[in-house]
Order: sequence, then C-alpha cells, then structure tokens
Amino acid sequence: MKGVLCGGEILFDFLSRDIGKGLADSVNFEKRPGGSIFNVAVGLRRLGVPTSFLVKIGTDEFSDGLFKVLKGEGIDTEWVIREKDMKITLAFAAINEAGKPEFRFCRDRAADTMLELKDVEKLRTDDYSIYHFGSISLLEEPSSKTYLEIMERFVKDGKITSFDPNIRPNLIKNREEYIDMVSNIIGKVDIVKMSDDDLEYLTGERDVEEGMKTLETKEEGIFVVTLGERGAVIRFGGKTVHVPAFKVRVEETTGCGDAFMSAIIYKVWKNGGIDPDWDEDDLREILIFSNAVSAIVATRYGAANSMPTLNEVEEFLERNLR
Repeated sequence: MKGVLCGGEILFDFLSRDIGKGLADSVNFEKRPGGSIFNVAVGLRRLGVPTSFLVKIGTDEFSDGLFKVLKGEGIDTEWVIREKDMKITLAFAAINEAGKPEFRFCRDRAADTMLELKDVEKLRTDDYSIYHFGSISLLEEPSSKTYLEIMERFVKDGKITSFDPNIRPNLIKNREEYIDMVSNIIGKVDIVKMSDDDLEYLTGERDVEEGMKTLETKEEGIFVVTLGERGAVIRFGGKTVHVPAFKVRVEETTGCGDAFMSAIIYKVWKNGGIDPDWDEDDLREILIFSNAVSAIVATRYGAANSMPTLNEVEEFLERNLR
C-alpha cells in the first residue's frame, strides 16, 4: 500500500514535570513537540509506515524546530506549508491527582488553524492509501473546512479515512454544533477511535456499550473506544470484542491514545486495507497490538518522543504474552 497522510496540528507541548499536580499547581514544565495528529504521524513512521504530514506552520524559531523534528522522524513534508508571520500553537499539559491529563492551549490565529483550500488544490488522493485527521484542527476556520474537504475527496475516491475526535471541551465554542459535525464525520469514515470520555461527551452515555450503540458509524467500518487502564473495545461487522490493557508501571498517559490510534492504522495498512472477513480473533489481535503500543508509551515521559518502534512492540508482546 501507499502511505498515510496525516492532516492536523503540530505544536509544542509544555508538559508538567510535577506529576500528580494539575495545571493550577504545576511549576516545572518541559517543552516537547506534540499535537495529536503529529503524535500519530510519528507513531506510524516508527512502526515503518510511509507517512506524510499536512499542516500550516510559520517561519519563526518554534516553527523551525517543529519542521526539523518532522524531517528527523522521516516524515514527508511536501504538504507542510510555511507562511511568514504565522505563529504555532502552544499547549500546556499536566497529569492531575486523579491521573487524568489536563490541557490548556494558546492558539489565537495560530498557523495550524489557517490552512486554506487554496493551499491544497494540487493535493492528490492517489498519492496515499489512508487519510487520518481529527482533533483540534477542526475547531477553527479556515482549517476545519479544509481538512473536511480533503476527507470528502478521499471518501469520494474510495480511499480509507481515519478519524479521532480527541475532544478538548475547553476549546469547543458550541457543543451542539460540534457534536453535529463529529456525528457527520463518523458516519462517513472507515476508522473511528475515541476515548470513553469522548464517547460520553458525544452521547451523554457513561455506559460504553450503550454509547457505542448511539453513534451511527459506517456499517463496514471499524469503531474503537479506549478505556484507559481497562483496555479497549472494538466493533466491526456486527462483532464486538473487549481486550484488557497490559499492566505496566505508568510514567504518564499523555500520548497513549495517539499511540493506540497509530497502531490501529498500522494494522489496517499492513493488512492492505480493512478485511470484511475479519473474525473475533482478528479483532482481538488488533486490540492486543494496539494496547501494547499504548502501554509502552505509558511507561515513558512525553508523547511523540515516546512512540515505540516495531521491534520494541514485538519484544514487549513476546515478554507479556507468555
């Protein structure tokens, strides 16, 4: 298969080193490249998938740093559009006392929100097998319209599409409009992954099974909900499978969902597409692999920098599936 195009934000995370303290009480922060879609792109590349990135960034020092990171990871930058006098998004993240991540973003008219349709006129869907998008890039115009238009092109051309809402409630201006947008996307794409918190935000259901029933996903598509330390649930072809998480010593959980997402996409890419004949054992194997990738990231500090290689995942599985 051809590679994966990841469309969405790349930014600098300022991660609290004060574990167990939320943003209000954190003092020590470390700067790391991040952004949900960027994390997925790095995860895919380290698993051996040819990966391209689509985003607009500036020409300042922060933007230079992010561009170098993309190049250093071996990610194709043909569609990383650089524009003068643009600034990048900055995000602050901390793990609170309950072990949940807290986020705050500085992104007023940030470059990643300013991607326009004219910027992608020459983008060809035939150059890629899969398009992955989602997260905060859909919350501002003109980038939201642009990324959604690209989704429509891939859907029209019969390409595989992948979506993770990765919801940040504090960035959403109108919940009802946002839910309508996400529901429309979910009904069109081939792969949907979200957390149990995302599911509750969209459906109002705390019960995962009931929440999954509420959302109308593509009939022949993959729908996965991650459950944190309880593992993950996958629904496909009328079958639903739950696989518990691996027990590991957790350093932090930032980036675990993105790692899981990259693993799901990897398994589809490696298989040459979505197989309508996948049975419960196949689905279980997909979740086991994805849980492993996520578990490895949980044992490390940071997000993109913590993504494992394929060899590391295989070694982890060999040790933990005995």
